[in-house]
Amino acid sequence: MRNDLESSRSFTMTLGHRAVRDIRRDGFRQLRNYVDMCAVLAKKDSQKHFFEYAQTVLERTDSLYYTLVRRLVEEVSEDRICSVGINLGFDSLIYGVSHIRASERTDLSWLHVGICGTPGLERAVAAAEQEFCYTWVLSLEEPLTDDTVAVFRAHPYTAFFLLAEPEQLTEETILRLEHCNNVVVLIFLHKPELTPEACAAACRMRRRRMFCGFLVDLGNDDAAEAFDADWLDVITQYSLFCIYARKPDMSAEMSDQLHHQIVSSRRETVSVPIFLLDWERDLRSLSCLTSTSCTVGTCLPEGRTFPLQLGD
Repeated sequence: MRNDLESSRSFTMTLGHRAVRDIRRDGFRQLRNYVDMCAVLAKKDSQKHFFEYAQTVLERTDSLYYTLVRRLVEEVSEDRICSVGINLGFDSLIYGVSHIRASERTDLSWLHVGICGTPGLERAVAAAEQEFCYTWVLSLEEPLTDDTVAVFRAHPYTAFFLLAEPEQLTEETILRLEHCNNVVVLIFLHKPELTPEACAAACRMRRRRMFCGFLVDLGNDDAAEAFDADWLDVITQYSLFCIYARKPDMSAEMSDQLHHQIVSSRRETVSVPIFLLDWERDLRSLSCLTSTSCTVGTCLPEGRTFPLQLGD
């Protein structure tokens, strides 16, 4: 670990823990105080824009974002909030991205994707850290192994998002992940419908105050259901966020409509406290904003592909 990252991260982690405790104690006032402080300290235009927007949405005391943050500090453990938040927000999107942009190399990316169990995965994660990448999305396509858990634990400064079918998230699997504070589990659904297995998996992780959400792969036929009030109300009972991805058959018109509705939902046009994300469009926007190219790094077995599209 680089000494400059180590020292800066230690200070940021201390502030992170303090912020979680302050917000848990006095949510409304403390959240506004921290957002205002970050807006003053922000240096880059993208950071200033983000915190100015946060100040705007928090002007209303009935903002859904207050409910989301309150649920976050109540439902997810403090160590997990800080580990994932610092790994993604500081290590990756501030420290890592600043060095990637300074290098002017077009082959570097802030994000890598891969498949659990790929030979050489640990070496790939270590190599990515040497090139300032601290975020991975990994697809779990076989039962979780000790080797994969060892990768998570060997790289505590990297944020891992684990994409898994509900049936794979057994009690044994969740127990193995329980002490990996740098892992966010994405429950993989192929349409906007909660199966009994998905509900059971989400409940197991909520009981352990783990960080989990849903990722729903949408096609033309079911995209309209993604904003059904009953569907949103149900998933809100199990998670704080949901990511929508596109199947290859989605038309360009439907893709644009989906993105527009996701962006609109962040302006609180939905009445339930759920944060919606757009896998392809948000990934592309963030990559173009933070890096000199929009490429995504990969670590895949020969002949295999990642289960989600990496561009729109």
